[in-house]
Amino acid sequence: MKRIILIVGALLPAFVFAGGFQLNVQGLKAIAMGGAFSAVASDASTVFFNPAGMCNLQGHQITAGVNIIDPHVSLQTAETANIDQTSGLGTPFHIYYSGQINEKVNIGFLVNNQFGSASSFDDDWQGRNIIQNISLKTFMFQPSVSYKLHDKISVGAGFVFAMGSFSTEKAVPLGSALTNEGKARLEGSGTGMGFNVGLYSQFLTIGDDTKKTKFAVGLNYKSQLGVELNNGEAQFTDIPISLRDKFPSTTGFNSKITLPSVFTVGLSVKHIKAEDWSLEFAYDLNYTGWSSYDTLAFDFENETTPDSKQIQDWDNVLTHRLGLDFTYKMKYSVRAGLYYDNTPMKDYLISPHLPGVSQVAYTAGLGYKVNDKVSIDFSFIRQNASRDDVSLTSYKFEKGDPIETGAFKYKFNRKANVYGLAVNLKFGAKKKEEATTTE
Repeated sequence: MKRIILIVGALLPAFVFAGGFQLNVQGLKAIAMGGAFSAVASDASTVFFNPAGMCNLQGHQITAGVNIIDPHVSLQTAETANIDQTSGLGTPFHIYYSGQINEKVNIGFLVNNQFGSASSFDDDWQGRNIIQNISLKTFMFQPSVSYKLHDKISVGAGFVFAMGSFSTEKAVPLGSALTNEGKARLEGSGTGMGFNVGLYSQFLTIGDDTKKTKFAVGLNYKSQLGVELNNGEAQFTDIPISLRDKFPSTTGFNSKITLPSVFTVGLSVKHIKAEDWSLEFAYDLNYTGWSSYDTLAFDFENETTPDSKQIQDWDNVLTHRLGLDFTYKMKYSVRAGLYYDNTPMKDYLISPHLPGVSQVAYTAGLGYKVNDKVSIDFSFIRQNASRDDVSLTSYKFEKGDPIETGAFKYKFNRKANVYGLAVNLKFGAKKKEEATTTE
């Protein structure tokens, strides 16, 4: 056969989406405030957003929450009026703990899902040779500690251990006398390690016990996370006999993906009117170092299966996050926020499930303090993204050289609703005059 389609290379955009899709669903208070939380530090989710903020928490605090992600994605091409993704609901969760050892030291721990994806299409859809199904699940574990250097300044750090698994498959346009096309499936798992460090300062308080305004800043750096994908398995089915030496029924592979670093600068301003009400404004600026994700390579154990190395060339991007929290009688809270998220992808690196769209997402939430030990939070995110000019270039191999065969062009529409529920527990806190600092 003179023409061999670039099977492995066509799988890469799908895996890029899986590894690079960051789940902004950490902490229900934070979600409702647009994710602006590095300088807020009012519940145990600060272990993730800024471990230094644990010094702002008294006693022991636990936050456990779950989100339901309800996506609606459709494509339109010149040949097909509407193509819907068949993905189901996503249910990422998080558990955060902060415990006060003494007046200067807090320890913490978290388990959460920071990256993940799920995307699928009907078996006979028009772009099945580009992507059919994809799934990624990650679990992060982070023990942490914070130390109060001064009454107004604290530092914190955490060690991050990540576990992840993924699978992706697509149709292979290689026909034979017995089949019209084959199928390729890659699946594997891996681990990685990184760190999370921060600085928190409630640097200024204006007013008295009846009315005061507090100003705080937060700095946080989450390191790159290199995930080693060793002992993966590639499966090729319904491949013509003449090509089975290159694409056997099963072969192993190794790969690695580097998840980006994130540097955050945050500011919060909170005005408190005794125990009547409080109003807090928060702003975070994230700088995400996606340029570390420059290439993605697959090294196959089968010597005749062509190894693949694809340049990604992603850009570093900024994300702006804004949030508000109004709390009445230290019992009822209403929250709102938004964030503007820039895509790191260049046009030639897109795929049907991630076309490279910058977007504004709107957030909201409610909080209810049941008693001094228990409170409940609700959150909601609304995302809309669309693009009319998506074009994905495809290639073939002829005499060992890649040759462009055309472009898959389409319009893209995505709507996603994210619903969240969390329970917060507090115990072991000493009575202090200024209880409002810990909410």
